[in-house]
Amino acid sequence: EVLIDGQKYKVAIRNLDGVRTFEAAITEYGLSFERDGITENIAQGSGKDTGMKWLLDKSNCLFIKAGEGYCRD
Repeated sequence: EVLIDGQKYKVAIRNLDGVRTFEAAITEYGLSFERDGITENIAQGSGKDTGMKWLLDKSNCLFIKAGEGYCRD
């Protein structure tokens, strides 16, 4: 989930361990944030971009890296 807090962006990522929230900034690569000391980027794409076969037919997705993506139905 991408949240707008005034002039700042926050990214909330939910997985089996719960929800974690990170401050984010818009860059040329998408929305960038730091997670566990690593700079990550969220970009818009398709199910194919997520690298997950059960999302291949989806078209409205956000992905961070292969194997980590989120799609709307």
